[in-house]
Amino acid sequence: MKHVITVAVLDPKDPVTAKSVKDALREYQSIVIPCESKSAMRAAMTQQRMDVVVLTLSEPFDEDFRTLAEVQIKAPHAEVIFVAQFDDEMLRAWMEVIQRGAYEFLPKPLDREELKHHLLRATEKHHPVDPRKRVFATSTKSVSAGGN
Repeated sequence: MKHVITVAVLDPKDPVTAKSVKDALREYQSIVIPCESKSAMRAAMTQQRMDVVVLTLSEPFDEDFRTLAEVQIKAPHAEVIFVAQFDDEMLRAWMEVIQRGAYEFLPKPLDREELKHHLLRATEKHHPVDPRKRVFATSTKSVSAGGN
């Protein structure tokens, strides 16, 4: 049985993040909800059960720590992945979000395969996921079966 992967992405300054998540999950049944604000993210979490919430880590870090805690309370089943440009300044905050219970931190620019790996692993903690069947595979099988 296939299960849909549902991801909310809060990165209002970089719409490429949501596109990267969509691209990473293109072979899976998925719903990716780009959120332009924390209130939009809250609304998405109340309307849809999220498997993963992708958040941008930026200064002031305390605000992001509060957002992580809010997601953990309002959507305890959702795994949180933080994304950000990685530098020496980000190292302390990266370690802290992991200690506070974030699932992962991924550096920007996002690597599609690494992103896909972490999105799938985070989702599979709660339910299985299967790739969609490709249309051309179904067509090929039908052609082969019709020729016999």
